[in-house]
Amino acid sequence: MENILVVIQNVRNQVSKKERVLCDYILASPTEVMQLPVQSLAQRCQISAATVVRFCRRLDLDGYSDLKLHLSAAVQETQGQEYGEIKPGESASEISGKLQLHFENALKVTTKKLDDQVIETVVTALHEAHQVQLFGLVSSSLVVQDMYQKLSRLGLSAVVNNDIHLAATTLASGSTEDLLLVVSTSGNTKEVVTLLKFAKEKSITTVLVTANTNSTGAMLADHLLESQNLGESVIRPGASTSLVTEFFVADVLLFRYVARYYAEVLNSLKDSRELIKRLNND
Repeated sequence: MENILVVIQNVRNQVSKKERVLCDYILASPTEVMQLPVQSLAQRCQISAATVVRFCRRLDLDGYSDLKLHLSAAVQETQGQEYGEIKPGESASEISGKLQLHFENALKVTTKKLDDQVIETVVTALHEAHQVQLFGLVSSSLVVQDMYQKLSRLGLSAVVNNDIHLAATTLASGSTEDLLLVVSTSGNTKEVVTLLKFAKEKSITTVLVTANTNSTGAMLADHLLESQNLGESVIRPGASTSLVTEFFVADVLLFRYVARYYAEVLNSLKDSRELIKRLNND
């Protein structure tokens, strides 16, 4: 079960002003909220009880009582740890504790949201593809580079592009038996949308790994694998949580491929391992 305090913190900037007041109150006094009837919490936040109930449903909870159960579990889990933003001047131990809590909950949410049937469908598509074309920008480019390396070691024909012009050229020269796999946290960047549109025009099967299932890219893709973007610290040097969940989704997909086609990929894995060993010994 994901830590509800982390979830609330990360949806805070996506909700209405009234719900934001509720978020702030819960985050500041979770133990107190556990003891309050819904009407009392609503009065303290100067909102209606119906708003509290709607907020609980937004969090995929069964109601206010369910929220209190989740708060109880979250308070016990954190045991005094903060679950807020990374702050200037914090020590390495404070930061590591926050990041551990954040990453653990991001992976719990990702696991909960992943659709096993979609994984199976994409694994089949990977196996049947003439060539797997991979595309990602900025931090997502790290994920597709990692996927390219692993797909190659499995004996699959793959190509990776982090430039829209090269990606479009590769797509234009490909066949309808190819598979386009795109990684994009937002799913709305101009390059991602354009490439998915090109693929649809060429009748090429597409897969999108994204945290935004309501994005334009999500509407265009044939298959959708949901990563998570549970928020980043304001002082972050780059994408962190979203990148971890994208790597996780990619690895679930590729390890499932290995599990299903183990007999086929075993020799490829052995050959690549031996070759790397020889290179390291030279």
